[in-house]
Amino acid sequence: MDLSESPGSKRRKPKLKFGLKGKKKKKVNTDLVLANKGAVGGEVEAPSEASALLQGENWEDQPGTSAVRTRIIPNNKRAKLKTCIQKSEGRPQSFQICINITEARQLVGENIDPSVLLEIGDEKKQTSVQEGTNAPFYNEYFVFEFFAYKEVFFDKVIKLTVMHSKMLRSFSVGSFKVDVWTVYRQPGHQFTNKWAMLTNPGDISTGVRGYVKCDISVSAKGDAVKPGPKASDAEEQIDKNLLVPEGFPSERPWARFCVKVYRAEGLPRNNSSIMANVTKAFIGDNTALIDPYVEVSFFKRVGRTSTQKSTAEPAWNEQIVFTEMFPPLCQRLKIQVWDEGSMGDVAIGTHYFDLRRISNEQDGDRGFLPTFGPAWINLYGSVRNGSIGDDTVELNEGIGEGVSYRGRVYMELAVEILSGGSGSESKLGRMLKPSKDAKAGKGVGKDGKTPAGGGGGGGGAGAAAGGAADDDKGKAAAAEVLPVESPPALDADNNETFLLFGALFEATMIDRKIGDKPISFEFSIGNYGNVLEPPEKPPPRSPSPAFRRRALDAPVSATPTSPLLLGEPADAPTTSRSSTPPQRPLIVEGNRYYMHLPLEKQKPCISVLSNWENRAYRLHNSNMLDNIAVLFEGGVASAAELHRKSEPGAEHLLETALKEFCADARSFVAAAEAKLKAEGKSSYLTQLDRKRLTLCRQELESMIGDARSVVERKRKAGGVKEMLQHATKLKQKIRFLVEEPQHTVPDVFVWLLSNNKRIAYARLSARDLLYSSSREARGIHCGKIITLFLKPPGKRVADLSVQAQVDVYLWYGSSSDSVHMLDDLPAGFSAATGGAASSRPPAALLCAEQHAFQLRCHMYQARGLIAADTSGLSDPFARVTCLSHSQTTNVISQTLSPTWNQCLLMSRLLLGGDLQHVWKEPPRVLVEVYDDDALGRAEYLGATVVVPEVRLASDPYAPPTLEYSPIHCGSLPGGDLLAAFELLQMQESAEWSPPALEKQEGGIYTVPANIRPVLSTFRLEVLFWGMRELKKVQLLSVDRPQVFIECAGKTLRSSVIQKYKSNPNFPTLVDAIELELPENEHLHPPLSITVVDWRAFGRSTLVGNHVINNLKAFKYAPPPALPAPTQTHRPPKVTEPPGPSTPPEGLCPSAGDTTMTPPLTDPDFLITVEEDAPPPEEQLGKKRAGEARSTRGRSTKRKKRTIADESAECVIDWWSKYYASRDKRAKQDGSPFPQVFDKALPYQGLLSDGIDSLGKHSDIRVTAANVDRLVIPTSCVEIFCLVTRVGGEPDGDKRKKQKGRGTLDPNLGPATKLATLELYSKELEAEFASFNDWVNTYELFRGKANEEEGATEGRFVGKFKGRFCLYKMSEDNAQDSDQDTDGGDFRVSRGIPPNGLVQVLVRVYIVSASNLHPADPDGKADPYVVLRLGKNEIKDRDNYIPKQLNPVFGRSFEMQATFPLESLLSVAVYDHDLVGGDDLIGETRIDLENRFYSRHRATCGLPTEYSLDGYNAWRDGLKPSELLSKLCRDHGLEEPLFRPGRISVADKVFVGKTCFVHEGEDEPLESYEHLSLKVLQRWAEIPAVGCKLVPEHIETRTLFNKDRPGMDQGQVQMWVDMFPMDLPPPGPSVDISPRKPKGYELRIIIWNTEDVILEDSSFLTGQQSSDIYIKGWLKGLEDDRQETDVHYNSLTGEGNFNWRFVFPFSYLPAEKVIVVSKKEHIFSLDKSEQKLPAILSLQVWDFETLSSDDFLGTVELDLHGFPRGAKTAKLCKADMLTEGTERISIFQQKRARGWWPFAKCGELTGKVEAEFHLLTAEEAEKNCVGRARKEPEPLPKPNSLLLSPVPVPQSTGHVLLLVRQSVQVFLPLGVAELQEVHHHGAGAAHRRAVPRSALLHAAGSHFSEDSQRMRSDL
Repeated sequence: MDLSESPGSKRRKPKLKFGLKGKKKKKVNTDLVLANKGAVGGEVEAPSEASALLQGENWEDQPGTSAVRTRIIPNNKRAKLKTCIQKSEGRPQSFQICINITEARQLVGENIDPSVLLEIGDEKKQTSVQEGTNAPFYNEYFVFEFFAYKEVFFDKVIKLTVMHSKMLRSFSVGSFKVDVWTVYRQPGHQFTNKWAMLTNPGDISTGVRGYVKCDISVSAKGDAVKPGPKASDAEEQIDKNLLVPEGFPSERPWARFCVKVYRAEGLPRNNSSIMANVTKAFIGDNTALIDPYVEVSFFKRVGRTSTQKSTAEPAWNEQIVFTEMFPPLCQRLKIQVWDEGSMGDVAIGTHYFDLRRISNEQDGDRGFLPTFGPAWINLYGSVRNGSIGDDTVELNEGIGEGVSYRGRVYMELAVEILSGGSGSESKLGRMLKPSKDAKAGKGVGKDGKTPAGGGGGGGGAGAAAGGAADDDKGKAAAAEVLPVESPPALDADNNETFLLFGALFEATMIDRKIGDKPISFEFSIGNYGNVLEPPEKPPPRSPSPAFRRRALDAPVSATPTSPLLLGEPADAPTTSRSSTPPQRPLIVEGNRYYMHLPLEKQKPCISVLSNWENRAYRLHNSNMLDNIAVLFEGGVASAAELHRKSEPGAEHLLETALKEFCADARSFVAAAEAKLKAEGKSSYLTQLDRKRLTLCRQELESMIGDARSVVERKRKAGGVKEMLQHATKLKQKIRFLVEEPQHTVPDVFVWLLSNNKRIAYARLSARDLLYSSSREARGIHCGKIITLFLKPPGKRVADLSVQAQVDVYLWYGSSSDSVHMLDDLPAGFSAATGGAASSRPPAALLCAEQHAFQLRCHMYQARGLIAADTSGLSDPFARVTCLSHSQTTNVISQTLSPTWNQCLLMSRLLLGGDLQHVWKEPPRVLVEVYDDDALGRAEYLGATVVVPEVRLASDPYAPPTLEYSPIHCGSLPGGDLLAAFELLQMQESAEWSPPALEKQEGGIYTVPANIRPVLSTFRLEVLFWGMRELKKVQLLSVDRPQVFIECAGKTLRSSVIQKYKSNPNFPTLVDAIELELPENEHLHPPLSITVVDWRAFGRSTLVGNHVINNLKAFKYAPPPALPAPTQTHRPPKVTEPPGPSTPPEGLCPSAGDTTMTPPLTDPDFLITVEEDAPPPEEQLGKKRAGEARSTRGRSTKRKKRTIADESAECVIDWWSKYYASRDKRAKQDGSPFPQVFDKALPYQGLLSDGIDSLGKHSDIRVTAANVDRLVIPTSCVEIFCLVTRVGGEPDGDKRKKQKGRGTLDPNLGPATKLATLELYSKELEAEFASFNDWVNTYELFRGKANEEEGATEGRFVGKFKGRFCLYKMSEDNAQDSDQDTDGGDFRVSRGIPPNGLVQVLVRVYIVSASNLHPADPDGKADPYVVLRLGKNEIKDRDNYIPKQLNPVFGRSFEMQATFPLESLLSVAVYDHDLVGGDDLIGETRIDLENRFYSRHRATCGLPTEYSLDGYNAWRDGLKPSELLSKLCRDHGLEEPLFRPGRISVADKVFVGKTCFVHEGEDEPLESYEHLSLKVLQRWAEIPAVGCKLVPEHIETRTLFNKDRPGMDQGQVQMWVDMFPMDLPPPGPSVDISPRKPKGYELRIIIWNTEDVILEDSSFLTGQQSSDIYIKGWLKGLEDDRQETDVHYNSLTGEGNFNWRFVFPFSYLPAEKVIVVSKKEHIFSLDKSEQKLPAILSLQVWDFETLSSDDFLGTVELDLHGFPRGAKTAKLCKADMLTEGTERISIFQQKRARGWWPFAKCGELTGKVEAEFHLLTAEEAEKNCVGRARKEPEPLPKPNSLLLSPVPVPQSTGHVLLLVRQSVQVFLPLGVAELQEVHHHGAGAAHRRAVPRSALLHAAGSHFSEDSQRMRSDL
């Protein structure tokens, strides 16, 4: 809405909506526009900004209201109509959490053996233990299943802990937590390939403890889990891929969440345990019997306050402190008040904090940390004096809607960012520390050492180790509990008296069971008004000081209108009147089940006085936002309805709604800014109050920007549908802002009391009732008549549980505003006042006048009702109730779409009040629909509420219009009711009488003809194809089914299938029927499909039925004309093929007709087809093998820089194509607009730059050969560019490659050198609209419909295949149709094949499965494939894959089938078990018949290239040219014209290369196959008949299991080929057997070490040394761990080894993984196969004789990409492994030598010189070497002299000092031959050949040869 440009508005800033001007002015504005006349009396002079804040409810009444105020919700006397009268209670449901732990990196610790422990709730699972590594690889998959309430489940915390397992105990390395709700909010409900950052919550100073890479997905029943792309990039950046929601910072600081609990009041005084009732009998009611304490749970940690004994108003003054990272990956914080008891604690009430509502995650000054209060939170739960039971426990623990107020808690939440954790405390954190926390802070410091607190207190930051140990045991870690100073006492004088006023206008639908005793209605707010348990102290009678201040400031003129409640204190009411006087109800006329209260003359009133702090300004803000939201939602809903009906004006309406929203939002922003300026002077605004205003302002500003961009952008793309999606997002955003987290006033409860018992209740938000003098800040229900449906507390039954329907007028506000409480009363009602009671609210309202009306309910029909009988149908009737009258329609048996055509009359309805009020807002009419049962009660099917049209006697009569109203059964949709309701005023005089009704026999009135819809004759043609998957009915198989099509009272019968098992298709294919249908297509009745089975003796049994509610889809549209020279086309930017949902001919208008372009004048339409480099084996000819060899050699050379896996020995097979396709897909997923980019590339700049630009593209070339033939008609704006990879590589490509050698162009990578196929991440049916283009499949159901799990699966009985065509009959085509029918020419059967038997060869290829549901106790499965097609079953049990959840099957199966008998293919994956039967993991079903007959040609996918043999050999029986000819024939086109270099199809000419020269041949050969294939790939662009043909593909199908209905059990990748047996046989099936891993051998020579840290020191000399040896192994092959010998007593860190490690391993080059096959434990029968990355671990150790060896350092090298070794030890640095140094792959280089660093805890601890040599198994066999220094090819000994520690004889004159470990040896020069000992870790000694006699002579008798070996460096 734009502000009006009046002359005044040019002079000053425009006036704004919320009573504020743009300029800040203090003087009073005189031109105040009042929204309602009743407000005049209460207006006082507008206060200054300071006082406006003090009197919170009037802050918005600031100077300068304007015309914008007319944008408030219309001031109706009744609340907005809601058709849903009761919501279903939430039920527990099935959930599944799937976690894949891929690997961990950068774990902190020395030589740890890590495993990952997963905890969710009480469930725990653990990965295997990986030995001796800080970067373990797991790739293990876990599934957790839950059956829980949604709110409980979403609060569960997923915790990952990395454990370091030692012999006797395990230690926690670090842990990571995230709650389920955070995961569920992510796109696709999952995190994929993300790194979880590990920390130690017990000691936050330790920083990051490592990272775990994992996938986490959460799925509820029916959620489709999309498998995420698997990233296997070793170089990925962990920091940029952390497991946090988008927008979270990668570095999260630690923060303290301080929950300060001050006190509580109003708690229930009695505890509800059994013992308490015994105690109560002795002590009496006076003492409070509860011992309350508060428990706070946050992110799996729990803290509790001390227990206060025997008090209902406890004061704790304690704070519970949690230390977590900020922002936390947890959504909610739970506050629970418990009653401590000897028999067990009982919950009193629960409250949740949603952290998103009390914080703002924006950057900089815009955001703020979570903050709350100090403020009250209200608790709700079970009835206060109720008995103990299951319902009460659940309600009090926060499950379901609380039915009663249970007290409130005064508390505060503050968050402070810690400077100790990581990084210093942010400026924001310092700013936001509440000022009064300074004292509390001291307390924290003091108590930090000895944490105080009761119960679960203790274990603070000081007890870090203990905390970690607790975590290890899986207990919830306790939080710190500290005392805190109580807040400034809440001055009771600051409280204000509030008044809740209500008047009961109507009470009807009272259940007969409770109507035999007098009933009354109780209204309560908090404990005020609670009749059965009144509050302890009555509210103060004196007026509040706040009001006194206002009264002093008020001008003299304000005195006469003193409020009702503020007379002399003596006159003020001492008690509230909170319940209506008891009355006995009367039976409703026309219905024995319901009763009503006779309230025609007098409407009883209630008034409840209550005392609360005046925080109304919070609610006013919410109401303003609510007002904006309601108006905006109304506009969007109207636009959506117009769009749904495809009516014009939707776009304009939506634009208007968006513009008005912007204006409303701007006015709120202005109001918020003014409030912010004034807020400094207020004392009681909390931190959150200030921040929320800022937040609302910022959010609305950004929403205004969004709304503007939506309006501007719609002209470019998307249209109304996209605009509506954006508008819906805006609606959700503003709705989020409306909710105020800081409660002020509790909700209002309305209770129906009978015999002093609480029977039923309704709950209303006090905010909706709150009065404000400014209308836009008023609650939406304030001063309005609301229709409430009271329901019983506790569990809901399936039946209608409404116990009463009441119309109440409610008003809530400050007692100082009570003068306004009757302002909005409907005209015609007045307060019953008299005598001294005049200062009090009235006890009743008197109705001045009553009018007699007649209600006519024109019940026409209903559709889509719920099935309530075992037959799958219902016997519906409708019951209509209005006030004191009720009527029932006839029962229509066995239908879900009844046509009653009945008028129900209710005469003499007495309506009170003014006629105009009745005319504008008549009473609501309730319509219930039931299923009639011969035995027992009628079953409830749903209800709706409607508003009748009023016809006054003074107005001319006009018939009402029939409209659909939605029926709701609980929260479920229950169909629609088509009816009209009119209230006609009755008058005694005979001047005016309503039109008479037609009466039929039985006294039933029919709907008058002028109300019934106008009918026309339509013709419905039905194609009956066949029945499928029929189940047994009444224990017998269905053998002779027949279909009845019923619509608008007429029935069309199909022919009977004589023997279902022999041929399930109908003998007669097509039939037609003429129907009388409404001309308005929105009023078309539903169409029902019913199937019966004919049995012996002429009996028929109902099999099942299906109801189609909307006939719009069957509307006939004439097929587009076949191509002619003047055919129009779409412009190039939308030339991609139309989507898979191309409609069948004749049913819908062609999508191609939407965009009209100038007609073409040139009939010869040329399409260039380009050439490109061929894949290796695609050329025609016989010398294929040599050719392939040469190209293979080339491709390896080319790939050297980019692909480090496929060496020259790799063959190119089907798997090469698969991996190339996967790489291509990954690159597409990486770019934001892959498909758009691919399609736009060839056309970029084509039209604007002319033909020259064609040469610039890598995909489009204009050569001298074809430039003269490339004709682009000037009038044409469409260019087709088809790419074939035939012929040489263009020069431009070569140049491009040379220029950008370092980078890999996505279009030029190795993947594009191979032919690829399409990888679909979902079922093929999802891509091609279920192949419904030729016939539709309708599921038939039988049995009762209910909400139970798996109900639809149990009700399914079969499928009907058919098709409908509906068109209006005119006189001309009536004659035509007669001739058509006689001649058998129906519109519905055009293009439909005959439905006889067809023999088909079916080939099923199962590639792999992923994320299978574990079936064995060890969390694994042994899967194998079972195929079923008709009676054929193939069990591939022998080829099961042991212990694998991601098996690669690589199996192809072939079977013959006869359609339609065997058309349902079932692919099941079973788990192989030795004992007992095999378990079904999951299965998927494919309708092969739909694929076979579809126009998308899903029989055999079209490959990207044409080859005769090799990995991409043509599979189909027909060649591309034959296929093209067949397609043209089938669609009635002329045969394609083949000429050299071109093919003409449907007046389009495709130009491309058709002449090929082969190696060794001079003569060129003509071949049209390549070009024909390209034409087929662009078949969608052939006008009129084109549609996308299925490409060669692999589809991903989800597996399901009946035992877990709707839950994903894994996915299978597969495809199906079908070949009709009457066509030429296809080639051999594709070999997709998995590649066998290749044998390799890695030889590593460890030459030397340098600078190894020295761990040992001599106890005599203090000399440092180390006894060095090296360990090495390939990850996953730890059993083959190898060690060098020991270099003793190294003083400088140097070691010499000359030692060879030899590691044989199996390897898959394409996947870059090592394949490890081994038995998991000794009892395993099979070897399980594991795929692991090729990572080499080398470690350096210090040998110890008497204790365990010391770990010194490690280096892990990824054999695909590790840093090139340094040439010398000096150049070897620690950062070699981290920095972006040049990386080499041993699979390419084959050899590498150099120095690499050892590291421990990130520090350099040594260097190793090593040499790597990689050989294939064959090469290794030819050229054998020995391990260590053994033969063959032994290595030389190290050149340093290594000595045996032997004593030297004294006669030499030199002394040898013998000291263990560190020895200086002085040797006689005469000793020449000495022994060198290299002690290997295992204790073996290797010696040189030294004369033994010399040794023994030297050794003497004190030392044996093998004891105490020592060594000295010389």
